[in-house]
Amino acid sequence: MAIDKNMSLARMKSFLGEELKEQILLEIAPILHIGQDQGGYFGASRQILCFIDFLGTLYSGYDEKLDKKFKNSKGKIREISTSDQSIKFIKEVMGEKIDPYYKLNGEVLYKMYRHGLVHLYQPKSFLQQDGRALFWLAYKGLRENATVRIGQIEVSGIRHVGKISGPDDKSEYLAISINSLYYDLIQAIDLYLVMLEQDKSLQAKLVSAANAISELEIL
Repeated sequence: MAIDKNMSLARMKSFLGEELKEQILLEIAPILHIGQDQGGYFGASRQILCFIDFLGTLYSGYDEKLDKKFKNSKGKIREISTSDQSIKFIKEVMGEKIDPYYKLNGEVLYKMYRHGLVHLYQPKSFLQQDGRALFWLAYKGLRENATVRIGQIEVSGIRHVGKISGPDDKSEYLAISINSLYYDLIQAIDLYLVMLEQDKSLQAKLVSAANAISELEIL
């Protein structure tokens, strides 16, 4: 079933804890190809970050009065989901409760992997303020102290959502363990469910977002 209007707490719990997690299991786990070196680096990461988009929308809620796009389009288009909401979810839920590196590098993770993979086929690379390039590095393996090959060089001490220096010291890489990202998404949903049970304001935000999503949009 799709998301619906005026969801009760029980409905929120069944939707997030059963429907959404089942979708993740059925649609992302097969792409991940757990136990194999090949496959899943782009597809799984793209899907995971799009789910985080959705969770960030529910977490932040929707206020029509603050929606400039809705106002400027004279009520035709709503901007229900924004990058800031997704980054907020990454930092506040995943960063504070799962792995502090999401709080440290969550914004660049999102801009690099989500924006790049959804719009440009591959993760983005950036030129940082210190003049060094920041490249992407997706791997399957340990959250900490992983060993990953960069070109012809094997690099040890790789850390999920951590930066490492490139071979020439003129560049860095932002690494993600895609299997860690997958399991963190599932854990984030479980944590969000606990937060919803304890915080009625979060419930109200979810309802506001769900109601906006359920509205018909004018073509």
